[in-house]
Amino acid sequence: MTTANIGGQTPVLHLESVSKRFRDNQALSGVDFVVPEASLTVILGPAGAGKTTTLRIIAGLETPEQGRVLLGGGDVGRWEPRDRNVAMIFDNLALYPNKSGFDNIASPLVIRKESGEVIRERVEGIAKTLQITHVLGRLPKTMSGGEKQRVALGRALIRTPQLFLLDEPLSSLDAKLRIELRAELRRMQREQGYTFLMATPDYHEAMAIADTVIMLSKGRVVQVDAPQTIYDLPADRETACFVGAPQINLFRGEFDEASGTVRIKDAGVSLAAPEHLAAPLKARGSGFELGIRPENLVLTAPDGAPAVGELIDIEPLGPKSVATVRVHDAEFRVLIDSREVPGLTLHAPIGVTPVNTARMVAFDLETGLRIQA
Repeated sequence: MTTANIGGQTPVLHLESVSKRFRDNQALSGVDFVVPEASLTVILGPAGAGKTTTLRIIAGLETPEQGRVLLGGGDVGRWEPRDRNVAMIFDNLALYPNKSGFDNIASPLVIRKESGEVIRERVEGIAKTLQITHVLGRLPKTMSGGEKQRVALGRALIRTPQLFLLDEPLSSLDAKLRIELRAELRRMQREQGYTFLMATPDYHEAMAIADTVIMLSKGRVVQVDAPQTIYDLPADRETACFVGAPQINLFRGEFDEASGTVRIKDAGVSLAAPEHLAAPLKARGSGFELGIRPENLVLTAPDGAPAVGELIDIEPLGPKSVATVRVHDAEFRVLIDSREVPGLTLHAPIGVTPVNTARMVAFDLETGLRIQA
């Protein structure tokens, strides 16, 4: 089998039906994806999905039981890690504690026996790009978490490999620094044309920086798409729930052919069936769940609203808040502007009305797969 081409070019990486088992744990099952050159691809998934195992197999630190790892079109299955021309950056950083920032960054070039002049020029250039020239003479124990992270990144970047593997590289940082560094990673990747493959359990991170998201669950690739497509058209119920906060509203529905409506039994209400879902839901009858993102619901006066219930909670999220409305045995999460909150009264009756119905999705009750329009 030949590696896939993207736009007529051989991708930097192609994982081809890779499987890996650790005793009774099937860590990966037929994982298959490509990473184009000069792209930022993110493997997204919960803990235990197989993200780190995937990166370790690419780096040569683990051996797959089945499948192939193709780098630049060549099978590197029998190659040692040092021969694969990839750099891996872990969350634990693993800096040399007795070496300065300069020496930590320079270490790959020292191993290659580059000249002192070349080493100094390259280290100073990388440090300037990462804005860490002030730590070159300091030991890691005197650096902040963000400075250590940048030194570790600099040590990887100085090698100029064909592929960077980043295993949750920002997870140990505080929220503000994490946002700053992910923006910097994105900027550097675009400006320098690096190829990044990054693993993270943080969907915010994936949405913010990825060209392509590979959704991994229980060792299987569930979906490979642009970040917004993963959000708007998730492949299955699990992906829909994992990507997005507040979480998507899911209601068991029944299609009423006579009225062309979807009845949410637990809420005792009927909603007009979205045009794009009418035909497939009609074919299902009652075998589906209707998914509505909280931003696609609005609070309205009870009179004339399709769903009327009790406002049971308001959760502030800065400029936005989440209002929870109980309608019989169902709960509707609604994303609202926080400026609306002073006008709301807990435990008072309130209406809920869907908007942007074209963004509603539905899932098969048994398989969990999204029902295609």
